[in-house]
Amino acid sequence: MKQAIQKFGQLACFMWLCFGMAAGAVAAATDIGMVMTVEGELSAKGADGSLRSLKAWGKVLAGDTLFTGKDSYARVKFADGGQISLKPKSQFKIEGYHYDEQDPKKDAAGFNLIKGGLRAISGAIGKRGDPDSYSVKTRTATVGIRGTKYGVLFCQGDCDNIPPPADGSPLSDGTHLDVQEGTIIVKNSAGSQLLNAGQFGYVGSANTSPVIIPPERAIKVDIPAKIFVDKVRGQGPAQRKPDAKGVDPKAVKSGESKAGEVKPGSTESGEGGAGGGESGGSGSGGGEGGNVCPI
Repeated sequence: MKQAIQKFGQLACFMWLCFGMAAGAVAAATDIGMVMTVEGELSAKGADGSLRSLKAWGKVLAGDTLFTGKDSYARVKFADGGQISLKPKSQFKIEGYHYDEQDPKKDAAGFNLIKGGLRAISGAIGKRGDPDSYSVKTRTATVGIRGTKYGVLFCQGDCDNIPPPADGSPLSDGTHLDVQEGTIIVKNSAGSQLLNAGQFGYVGSANTSPVIIPPERAIKVDIPAKIFVDKVRGQGPAQRKPDAKGVDPKAVKSGESKAGEVKPGSTESGEGGAGGGESGGSGSGGGEGGNVCPI
């Protein structure tokens, strides 16, 4: 009888582990990015309507809509190396994303800035194959890239907290764009416009053409430098001050990370590696024990 109970327990444990591995494989199939830094509140609404709070090292899934709270900033790095940094009170939807390092023809990254503002650093998608495989849209225009760093701010009666342009003119509703590096192409039903590094653009509505505007009438999306410092597990940017370039000196010295570089497998003593949770997690590379049968 004792042997039968032991065999039953072993079988139950095996089935539990198999189920967990299968569930993990399904979840991993939809993982498309990781939250690198959060200051304040960041939440996600999944494609199935479920809501969840996101912290640094949290997974971003296909179909997610991300929400930043008041006075909150967040940075997400995607599988192709691209990054999106969100301003406070922003809504950003991942409408479609596919990246396979071995199959550039299937590249796709379709984003929707519903509200607020962002700074973006493009990754492999849009650079190695079809340049139109990457896009960020607002209600007035769609932004395509040719390998670049750029900012987008969408206003619809909700940008009163944004400082006005240098010439003192009121901040108009619509899509405001700035290009730091590379080139973007802005399109809608009324036309298209190329913007190069150092240029600014504006699109007032879906029926008016995108235009280049002078710097004194423009808005540049600003993100605090500390948002570009990758958090190391157990020790966030608030505890380790970056230098003037936004780089964490300790992280660079130890080979952990640089600004804009993600190394999800790096660990602190006693913590889980990629896929692990907070201290004591059981992700791959975790320090405690390995898999534990719940029976």
